Amino acid sequence: MITDNSTSVYFDSRFDMRSSMSRGLPMLLIPPILLAIILELHNFYFLEYFHVVAGSMWTGMDLVMGLFFSYVMKGLNNAEKTNISMRLTPTMLFFMPAISSVTITAGIYLAMSMHIPFSSPYIVAALVIAFALLIQGIGIFLPNELRVYNEILHGAKNKDKIIRLTMLNLKLSLSQVIMQIAIIALMAYFSTVSVL
Repeated sequence: MITDNSTSVYFDSRFDMRSSMSRGLPMLLIPPILLAIILELHNFYFLEYFHVVAGSMWTGMDLVMGLFFSYVMKGLNNAEKTNISMRLTPTMLFFMPAISSVTITAGIYLAMSMHIPFSSPYIVAALVIAFALLIQGIGIFLPNELRVYNEILHGAKNKDKIIRLTMLNLKLSLSQVIMQIAIIALMAYFSTVSVL
């Protein structure tokens, strides 16, 4: 650990490419590997279970990040915000893209397994929302996390940039929760209507 006395930020000098990859790569690789195994097994129950669990993890993470962490971060000084941002980065950078991608992919495979026509208004609405989530994730969320990651790898010198990008992503997480709840509501209504 080294201390930046000007802001009282503790920078973990062990945070380098190798150590972050050893922690992050399992979070990035395990969800798609599990999905690939489930798809290979052609087991509808496993696919449905995986989709629900992955979706719950994605929504839960976004809820925690967007609601609770953004609230907590507002009451902290810049040094504390930087430290939390540095701790969140591996999860936000590696886990979130993996879990969001497999949730959407599993949902599409589920719809195909159930022979639901993609012209169904419920599916169209869910796909439009999923596309908006994907655009946010790839176009804003991921590039911001890569910038934060790059700043941390270079000694976390630009703390204002780290804080600004992290706070933007926390707000983005809250908007993603709202869209995910909309998809959940659509799918719950669709399953209810299709059973009746």
